[in-house]
Amino acid sequence: MGGTMGTRRTGTARVLGDALAAHGRRRSIKRGDLLFRADERCESFFLVERGVFAASSDKDAPATYREFQTGDLIGELAFFGEGCHGETVAALRDCEVLEISRSAYAAALGERPSIATELLGHLAKRASAGDVGRQRKPGGRRRTIAFVRGGHEPVPPAFIQRMQDRLKRDGLLSVDRAMVSDHFGALPLDDPAVAEWLDRIENDATPVFYFGDDTLTGWTEFCIRQADEVVLVTSGDAPTAELSAVEKLVEKFHPQSACRLVRLHRRRCGVVEGTAAWLERTPVFLHHHMSLEDNADIDALIRFLTGRALGFVAGGGGGYGPAHVGIYRAFHEQGATFDIFMGTSVGAAMLAGFAFLGDHDTLTAGTQDIFVKSGSFKRPTWPRYALLDHKAFDDALARAYGADTRVEDCWKPFFAIATNLSSNRMEIIRSGLLWQAVRASSAIPCVLPPFFAEDGRMLVDGGVMDDAPLGPMQEIKAGPNLVVHFGREGDQRFNIAYDSLPGRAKLLISLINPRARLPRAPRLMSMLFRTILAHQRYDLPVTPQDLVLSPPRFSGASVMSFDRHMDVFNAAHAWALNEISVRKDKNEEVIDAVLGRGANGKMPLAPEIRQVA
Repeated sequence: MGGTMGTRRTGTARVLGDALAAHGRRRSIKRGDLLFRADERCESFFLVERGVFAASSDKDAPATYREFQTGDLIGELAFFGEGCHGETVAALRDCEVLEISRSAYAAALGERPSIATELLGHLAKRASAGDVGRQRKPGGRRRTIAFVRGGHEPVPPAFIQRMQDRLKRDGLLSVDRAMVSDHFGALPLDDPAVAEWLDRIENDATPVFYFGDDTLTGWTEFCIRQADEVVLVTSGDAPTAELSAVEKLVEKFHPQSACRLVRLHRRRCGVVEGTAAWLERTPVFLHHHMSLEDNADIDALIRFLTGRALGFVAGGGGGYGPAHVGIYRAFHEQGATFDIFMGTSVGAAMLAGFAFLGDHDTLTAGTQDIFVKSGSFKRPTWPRYALLDHKAFDDALARAYGADTRVEDCWKPFFAIATNLSSNRMEIIRSGLLWQAVRASSAIPCVLPPFFAEDGRMLVDGGVMDDAPLGPMQEIKAGPNLVVHFGREGDQRFNIAYDSLPGRAKLLISLINPRARLPRAPRLMSMLFRTILAHQRYDLPVTPQDLVLSPPRFSGASVMSFDRHMDVFNAAHAWALNEISVRKDKNEEVIDAVLGRGANGKMPLAPEIRQVA
């Protein structure tokens, strides 16, 4: 930056910077370099003059971090506490900082004693506003996003033009090499004027979208170094050749948590092939299938990148599961476009169909085949591994979803929640055969055998860990969510005398004497479900953009019976339409967020996004 500050500090930050500048030391920090490590003794603090830093307790390519940018102080708490740094801080792009050592601070304080009060006020203001670094997580909003080529096939110009047109429609800024040349001619990219201009537009318009050249040029490298997230755009099958120069540079500068993959296809279809090979070649946090037949998939990608993607989260509930389909239909009819699906147990079974572009007719037919025609839940077996024979259920799932269909090949992102009893943790199934993902998520303990993965993991029903996985969805993407789960039935009392529960002999007699009267106590299946849900948390991490619906227990339905699935579907559809109407009448903002409507009838921008004039 030469002898100038080159910053955009304002207010107190400018005053502090000016007061400390004469005594501090300016340093240039290249992208990926560390400012300091956790547990290092703190002998300096820093004022960010240009660029962005990531702070995290995870020392190795953190997926979640706090972001510091121009005008922020870093390391001041450890400095004044005379302790060690609690986090590792690394540059997210080429940066400039002002380093204030203890001797420099003492000199500045001696020259201007009021600096201590000004600094204390600055820290107090930031702390009271909760502005101690902006939280960034995988799938969350980013400041800068770069599009570059993945693999060896050229990126179709139509894709870039369509993306830029749709971004402009939303008031979002895209930058390519031609735009920089128009502003600065042949000025090199490392010239301070270029750096300050980019710094300024990133502060005025967030996020900024960079479009690299189709090969590894100086501009493409600049885009990769400047980006907080990279989108690798691919065509065709995954090449067997080694990584391209562009892919190698992305791998060098960006962790998996900051990369996406876009697969371009000639036509939109429910299920594609070959995605696993791409993900093995280029591991990414999330991938997207896209067709240029229209703008639907491009608009969905923009929603993901700007924190507006709409998620559908579905819980368990056995025979009440078709309610998910009825509610989906109601919201779809009212204009909601769901971009990503995550389900537990029967919720996973229902949403998997929507992930490969099935409609409500397809799903009701599949429900009839899987749960009614096959008699999957009416096949008792010798109870060595479970109460029910799982073979018919497995065959029906493979038939409904396709025996070879993979999760990652579904057109829309889909995730199934299971419980990993090998490690006693929640499992988010993101790859592998689709029917097996649903089977693992639906393996009700004792009712069905666990699902054993090829690597030895023992997986059972996801409801054991999380029956309404809103938290996991929020970790994958920002934006509104529709959450449907049936919750608990409340404090239910039973008017049953304990002594009236029969022993073995009386139960055996009742098998041959249908007139024998037994107490109306909950049966085995009911007790299993109650036990599974007993520890569930219902204080979901709801944001103002999340709509949580708990449908009623529709008359005639039961947890273990799907015979009346069409009645449940129709009742849920009517109930959801009424819910939407009531919430619209109340002018609830959450219903507008889920339906994708702002005050002007258009999809609103995420709160952090500032449009470019």
